Amino acid sequence: MPIYFYNPNALLWLWLVPAAAGLFLYAAVRRKQAIRAFGAGALFISRKREAAGSYLAIALVVLALAQPAWDLQEQKLQETGRDVVFLLDVSRSMLAEDMHPNRLENAKTAILDCVETLSGDRVGLVLFAGSAEIRCPLTVDYDYFRMALRQASPNSIAAGGTMIGHAVERTLEKLLDPANAGMQDLILITDGEDMVDGPDEVEAVKKLADAGVRFIAIGIGDRARGSRIALEDEESGARSFMKHGNTEVWTKLHAETLRRMTAAVPDGIYFDVANGPFDLARIYRQIMENAERASTDSQVMERYEEKFHLFLGGAVIVLLAANRWRRRT
Repeated sequence: MPIYFYNPNALLWLWLVPAAAGLFLYAAVRRKQAIRAFGAGALFISRKREAAGSYLAIALVVLALAQPAWDLQEQKLQETGRDVVFLLDVSRSMLAEDMHPNRLENAKTAILDCVETLSGDRVGLVLFAGSAEIRCPLTVDYDYFRMALRQASPNSIAAGGTMIGHAVERTLEKLLDPANAGMQDLILITDGEDMVDGPDEVEAVKKLADAGVRFIAIGIGDRARGSRIALEDEESGARSFMKHGNTEVWTKLHAETLRRMTAAVPDGIYFDVANGPFDLARIYRQIMENAERASTDSQVMERYEEKFHLFLGGAVIVLLAANRWRRRT
């Protein structure tokens, strides 16, 4: 019967068995020397059987830590989930520091926290500025999604500026599937600045409604005073602020644009987080509490049944028995 170990690295701790044997031999020699010093009539207690039981118990505990398993079991899995696409603004204005350390890093952290709470949902990532690019197609490989998100920066998109309407339309065209109408969500995270002429944002989100896509907009950034856009020289590390001519550029949250977009669709939802902390995971969880979920293809998972408890129980029995084996000679 083959034995499978789920944690084979734990077997490296088997070196404790010969190490314990070496310590026992050293201690036995020292005890005999001490007895000879006392002279005839001194009582000697033999611990050979007790020691052997300890070695065996250590070996059994190490084997238990390695998570031994056998008896192959088959389990049929049927998962349900939704398609969640994050549409992230990576334009230069997202480097504004009215949120620490800046708007973009806050948005990325919020998305990562949100993904941690998902189970069975497919996630996708689209980055946009003056154009839009799909950086992660819909997938359940959350590790790949996290990698793509961590690499997101203003340098991810060649074209500068911001075209929200174009980004929405491209996401709908390339990533969302009309066959999954009612079970898809588009989460837009942006400061709302639309600096380049392009498709109208309101008309773009209306197409989402026609395709059965729920639209959620998150507005970030100071909407009153605004903030300068910090820049850092890659070679020297020197910091400066973006300028238009000789005037420093200040950027604010354009909440009106996002409110008009969400108001244009029946299920549109807008969260104005401004420059405060926000928990995207909690927001999305509340919105999706009673949402419809699609069934994915069933999968058969094969897994060996873990038997580590047998080894732990054996270790306890051996230690108890070894303690009773101690005899006087």
